[in-house]
Amino acid sequence: MHDWVGWLLLLFNFGIVLMWKSIRDETKVVHTIWFCLVLHHAVVFMDVYIPDASTFHWNGFHLAASLEPEWLPGTSNGAFNYINSLGFIYSVFGASLLFGEELSVLAFALSCVVLVKLVDHLDLRRFRVGIILLFGLLPSAVLFRSVTLRESWQALFFLLSVYWAIRLRKRLGILKVSFLLMSVSCMSLLHHGLARYAVYLLVISVFWSILGRKKNVRWVHHLRFLFAGMLVVCVIILTQKMGWFMTVEEAIKAADGIRWSLSHYDVRTAYSFELDTSSAYGLVTTTPMVFVQYMFAPFPWQVENVKDIWALLESILRFLLLFFAISSWRRSSGEVRSCYSFLLITVLGMELVWALGTANWGTAIRHHVPGYGVIVLLGAPGLILFMRRLHFGMFGRGKVSGELNV
Repeated sequence: MHDWVGWLLLLFNFGIVLMWKSIRDETKVVHTIWFCLVLHHAVVFMDVYIPDASTFHWNGFHLAASLEPEWLPGTSNGAFNYINSLGFIYSVFGASLLFGEELSVLAFALSCVVLVKLVDHLDLRRFRVGIILLFGLLPSAVLFRSVTLRESWQALFFLLSVYWAIRLRKRLGILKVSFLLMSVSCMSLLHHGLARYAVYLLVISVFWSILGRKKNVRWVHHLRFLFAGMLVVCVIILTQKMGWFMTVEEAIKAADGIRWSLSHYDVRTAYSFELDTSSAYGLVTTTPMVFVQYMFAPFPWQVENVKDIWALLESILRFLLLFFAISSWRRSSGEVRSCYSFLLITVLGMELVWALGTANWGTAIRHHVPGYGVIVLLGAPGLILFMRRLHFGMFGRGKVSGELNV
């Protein structure tokens, strides 16, 4: 009886991209987003591919069905926060698995809008269709963003965070600072690891957005420095009170504890290299290997079935996107290079947080989803140009016209 809300939200998800004139005027962009939405809805209607994804839905359902709901405790526990949010929404609109999964698709549709806005800010408009396709059609991301899991919302709020940081960089404003704080806060509520990472993301965003701008008047620079410093101090004090702030040493120990607990499960996809936190030397020498395993496993010799082949292909794509992202950063200059540097630091920082707390590449596939949009944004233009050159070279059609605007 409650599925009608889900069907209404389904229609709304297709129409929401038309709310922005800059997107509505580009027919190819709208059709590309709709095509990705169709595939996401195919997963919604065939939820059997994610057997444990409805756990959050049923927890939220039972919470909404209770006459006196007992909200799950712990503001630093992202799972509890997500379940509480689902329970509250279900209590208002009715509990329906279709509705819950359409909420995840809504987050994906909004992520596409934010991604297009970021494309415009980086002057990559001619690559918009390719960027959206790479973002929207990654098989694992389609699966995890179409069911009642947190990844779709994590990706949305991460993209919103970097979007408002870039907007703040272009022009200072209290409203932009407020939106940046809201985006980072919402992201931090969805996972205890992101709650810790959010503090550093906010610090980096504030300093890059406010202190890195060109200034002609010295006293204005001092005011900006004072404002940025006060904001950062307030954020750290607030996060300390809420239990989110951690030193680097505390964060590493916490991540090592998570890896240690996960390593006790006998899984086929477990990493072969472990993080050594017993000494500074061990930490420095093992962190790069742990990070490489997290980013690019499974390797060819680890492939055993069809699912492993898909995971291998995705890791190859991720490697190519990162390669072209770094290549574009090296060839860029000025303000574009500054934006690329900021985006690379933020997304690689997030991936490092996930890497330190992940013990197998089966789990890593899910953790790659939140930061994947930024990796596509940076690497897709170079990859698209390379594929065009390769195609034209194979068929002898001459040189590709146009390069990246850097």
